[in-house]
Amino acid sequence: MANHIRGLRAVLAPSEHDFGVALGKVLSPSQPLHSEEFLRGREEQLAGIKRALYQSGRHVLIHGLRGVGKSSLAQTAAYGLSLGMDPIIIGCDNKSSFGNVIREIFDEAVNKNPTIEKKVKEVGGGFTRLGINIGGKVTTHEAQASEPGSVNEAVRLVQFLCESFSANPVFVIDEFDQIGSKDEQEFFANFIKQISDRHVPARFIFCGIGESVDALMAAHGSADRYFHTVGLGQLPWEARFEIVTGAAERLGIETEENTVVRIARISDGFPYYVHFISEKLFWRVFEAENDGIVTPELFELAMSDAAEAMDMKLKGPYETATQKYNNDYEAVLWAAADGHELRRRSTDIYESYQRIMRERPQETLDRDKFNQRINSLKQPSHSTILTGTRQGWYEFTEKMIRGYVRLRAEQAGALLEVDHPALKSRVKPNLLAGR
Repeated sequence: MANHIRGLRAVLAPSEHDFGVALGKVLSPSQPLHSEEFLRGREEQLAGIKRALYQSGRHVLIHGLRGVGKSSLAQTAAYGLSLGMDPIIIGCDNKSSFGNVIREIFDEAVNKNPTIEKKVKEVGGGFTRLGINIGGKVTTHEAQASEPGSVNEAVRLVQFLCESFSANPVFVIDEFDQIGSKDEQEFFANFIKQISDRHVPARFIFCGIGESVDALMAAHGSADRYFHTVGLGQLPWEARFEIVTGAAERLGIETEENTVVRIARISDGFPYYVHFISEKLFWRVFEAENDGIVTPELFELAMSDAAEAMDMKLKGPYETATQKYNNDYEAVLWAAADGHELRRRSTDIYESYQRIMRERPQETLDRDKFNQRINSLKQPSHSTILTGTRQGWYEFTEKMIRGYVRLRAEQAGALLEVDHPALKSRVKPNLLAGR
């Protein structure tokens, strides 16, 4: 990468409205992507999903840490596979059950396809065997589904939906890990088996954290036969670079390598952070009216903007963990987020802490006090922000908080190490050694 990313670039939008609209098309921190054009670093997984679903009777289960882009991959795949209609996307919560998820699928299908209302009208109230209770009233608004009484009823209901659409529908069930009941998980596993065994031409994509894979597979002994599983990790470095530089080029913004590397590093591989920090930076560039050029000063302002606007789910635990009588927990937490490993030994964390503190005005804790601080970070009084083992290994309880910790360290002027082979092959060593 040259010192500045040059060449033909778009002209910066003249008005705030036009710039905001353009920005919303190239960055998406607040909602999942559903276009292959903007999905970065997941090409291999997306191709695998498409190829897997050529096989009738197969479905998809996407799992990984929160915030790694499971929903974006699922929706992009679903929109790419849906011909003639949009996919039906249902989100779960901790009150969801198998029955009400199936009911919501039917309700969403009614909203998307008026022909379903027509078919319901033709049969009057005769679909109670499918778990659809229309009470003789046939408007779309009133044709709400009751919960199916069995897996077989749910399968017949989905069969009815498939017959009502001109194309084989794709259903996305997101946040599947919110369904913690083993009985409900077993319903889903049996449902997918029956959908496949009865040749119902529906395709389901489930999204959840890693534990949801084990739960679904354990719910039925042959469940793995029906699923193509996709495990998502953090975004590779090249994909992080492409998100930033691709958006900048489309907006008419000229950025430089150090800024791109810093965003990629701070993001910790979570797409949300790449999009969110880039959004704040590009707004600062627009406001600067400097012909669309990123500067270190604008980057620092954007970092402050990002830290202030961060979701309280991430910001709150950080503040609780670090704002104590002693102002020395923060650097310990930064040290835990140093490097690229999600799980680190206490000896390595202490070495990171010592390096960080060489550039800080505060007194460096000795090893005993450091151990006291890091162990306190595992306690509820410190948001249980870290978890650890007796063998001296530590990791962040919520992995996305680790990226937020890296952001706060950067804002405070503490440069954390990367030491990642993929980055070393791309970036000059001096960019990793200093600001």
